[in-house]
Amino acid sequence: MVTYVLALITAFALLSKFERTKSPISVLTQLLALAVIGRWLFMAIPNVQPTTALLILTALYFGWTSAGMLALFVPILSGLLLGLGPFVLYQFLGWLLVITLVYLLRPVLLRSRMLLWSIGLGSGFLFGWTTNLSFAEVIGADFIKLLILSLPFDLAHGIANVFFLIVLHDLFVRIFVREDG
Repeated sequence: MVTYVLALITAFALLSKFERTKSPISVLTQLLALAVIGRWLFMAIPNVQPTTALLILTALYFGWTSAGMLALFVPILSGLLLGLGPFVLYQFLGWLLVITLVYLLRPVLLRSRMLLWSIGLGSGFLFGWTTNLSFAEVIGADFIKLLILSLPFDLAHGIANVFFLIVLHDLFVRIFVREDG
């Protein structure tokens, strides 16, 4: 219950800050569509999808609020295609942790692709552990067992993040990031 309240308060805070973001709404809607379609296209491969990489790149180049808005709406909209459940709030919180980490390390990550890839790998685990909380809270599963059982899936997510960061980084910058503001 505490997690749901925390997620709702965070979502409300994000929505109230959104009007002050400098990112063009057209760019954010395009990124939202890519993230949702990316989740849907790769749904046959567990934990492999470009969404986390897109959120990392959004936090890196457009800031925390823009990436937070995507983190809020991606699980809701993709949940309409893939199924909704209490885990949607945990996906939001997991991605929010990832983008917060990226935003805090932004100056270093802009200079080092290797560190960016390392953050991508670690983000697979951070996101996975956060979503494991939903199973621990909702069905009462042992959290430590969940962490152990989810290791291969979290590793697959992390490796996929690195792959998508390598493939999408330059394309993302060329298409979405404008030097003139």
